[in-house]
Amino acid sequence: MKKEYLIKQYKTIYKKSPTYIIRAPGRINLIGGHTDYNDGFVLPIAIDKYTNMLVSKNNEKKIRLYDLKYKESNEFDLDNIELSPQKKWSNYQRGIAKALLDAEYEIGGMDVLILSEVPEGAGLSSSASIEIATLLSFKKLSDLEIKPIEMIKLARKAENEFVGVDCGIMDQFASLLSKENHALFIDCRTLNFQYIHLSIQGYSFLVCNSMVKRKLAESSYNKRRRECRDALKILQKYLPEIKALRDISFDDLERYGSFLPGKLQKRVKHVVYENERVIQSYRELLQENIERFGGFMYRSHQSLKELYEVSTEELDLLVEIGKNETGVLGARLTGAGFGGCVIYLVKNSCIEKLKEKILDVYGKKTDLVPQFYKVVPSRGAYVYSTESGFPHYY
Repeated sequence: MKKEYLIKQYKTIYKKSPTYIIRAPGRINLIGGHTDYNDGFVLPIAIDKYTNMLVSKNNEKKIRLYDLKYKESNEFDLDNIELSPQKKWSNYQRGIAKALLDAEYEIGGMDVLILSEVPEGAGLSSSASIEIATLLSFKKLSDLEIKPIEMIKLARKAENEFVGVDCGIMDQFASLLSKENHALFIDCRTLNFQYIHLSIQGYSFLVCNSMVKRKLAESSYNKRRRECRDALKILQKYLPEIKALRDISFDDLERYGSFLPGKLQKRVKHVVYENERVIQSYRELLQENIERFGGFMYRSHQSLKELYEVSTEELDLLVEIGKNETGVLGARLTGAGFGGCVIYLVKNSCIEKLKEKILDVYGKKTDLVPQFYKVVPSRGAYVYSTESGFPHYY
């Protein structure tokens, strides 16, 4: 979206110019499904779809919002921040403001224009992109001294405690700290991370939106987290030193897995093997072996389907179509599941044929018309000053 258009819209609504334009991207997780909140490993990239947020100070303690996509306005007072059941889209800004105030940061009022390019309910982290953009808005306008990792933690806290989605830390991490043409290998316990250059010449990541929308706060996502906590409590009776499912070894699983109820045993098995797949994928990508990486994508999806049970018939169909098409090295659901998107690693010359096949087969079997996004591994969030004309990256 051209910044000139957004600035014009801002001036029309607020009768003044914005001070900053903040852009924070969505993300796709290449591999590492439901490992982040189990202190495990993940491998996301930011995508070239951003939440755009134009901001300037006001002289009140009010946050005024206008969302161009919804064509709705909303405002709240910093002295009285409550969840809005009517305009749920505003709860991310409310949650971030509350998290900052709870952490004793001093923030002031601001006038905000929002336009997100990240599809909602598709598993591409539209919520994290909004949270990170909001945090950067407060940081710049209120001149906050706050480090990137602290920002990531605060954004996660807002989503966990205010919005009500018990997510891990990957989405906010990827939205803030990603790098062009690189994946992020993240240890979600230590928060250490490493950039991996993606050498995939001749191939691209194609995202297909199943058009089955998911609502995480109302879905089985939080239930899966509870199941992992329940499994951990049982295993700690035999392995008191473990702090998360990330600490379970293959030998531990073999020795103590039978003490878990069947459903919990499946959840733990997925987490243990998925962490290993992320580590192996990291090694293969360092060696530029994208064929083997593609195989790990397929195995990850199978595990998410059979062991973690977060896939759907529609997502499974999309993956199966990919398996049967020439030039597709790998496919898996991306995000938390329960709907949303599938990501393909596909040869550039085969993309159009894959799309045609999906539109034909998927359309006939589901009566849904999927959407496609050819995504590029992109940079994380940045701030553009309308006065200086220069961007600032994180």
